[in-house]
Amino acid sequence: MKSRSMISRGCFSAFKLRVIVFVSIFMGMLTVASAQPAGDITKEEMALIPPYCPYAQLFPKHNTSERLQWEARLGREGFQAIHHYCWGQINLQRALRSRTSASERKFLLKTVVADYQFVIRHVDGHARDFVLLPEILTRKGEAELLRSDFQDANISFARARAIKPDYWPAYSAWAEFLIRSGQKVAAKQLVKSGLEYSPGARVLRDQYQSLGGDLSDIKPIRKPPPPESIAEESKESKQTGEEIPEINSADPPSEGSPQH
Repeated sequence: MKSRSMISRGCFSAFKLRVIVFVSIFMGMLTVASAQPAGDITKEEMALIPPYCPYAQLFPKHNTSERLQWEARLGREGFQAIHHYCWGQINLQRALRSRTSASERKFLLKTVVADYQFVIRHVDGHARDFVLLPEILTRKGEAELLRSDFQDANISFARARAIKPDYWPAYSAWAEFLIRSGQKVAAKQLVKSGLEYSPGARVLRDQYQSLGGDLSDIKPIRKPPPPESIAEESKESKQTGEEIPEINSADPPSEGSPQH
């Protein structure tokens, strides 16, 4: 009888352990997916994020009339999830501080990418209506570079370019990585493509000249209409024949986010 009782207690303990493990894993998934910055958000942090963030969900001014103005300007569908983009930018600030430990930095960058991806997934099918999508994809690519997720970064930048071909930061950020990793021929071709859509972009002009390019060779072209969705955009980029250059990860980018 005693041994049977011990077996029962042992089975119950094992069951409790499995429940605890499951809950821990589940809560960990929630932490990464919903990465509201820990503690209070400071005035200094708020000053470095976009002016629409105070009006996003879970921010102080969300229930004000000004929120409707931002919804109209940015697109209602995207604005419903924009608080994740704002959280991501705050966590990025914290990740890049010199006093942040390596383990904390790794975790924060993971949450940054997760929050950016949340917004991207939320607006799939509404690409034309959300003007910030190319910017968010580019920011996601920059964060992925900081995580050394080079292939994912490549895809993010390519998506941003396909949605808005004249959005020059999506060219310059990836070109900078290619330059740092010794792939200057691929970088020059990418920058040239960007200049064809955005011939006045100073950063691209400087990059092109530093790579030995002649600005007189640039022939501006008319940009095509944006795709309806991210899925359609991926298909369009393949149809246009845009090649994704091979990634040489032997020489990863130096610390810091590519500058816009």
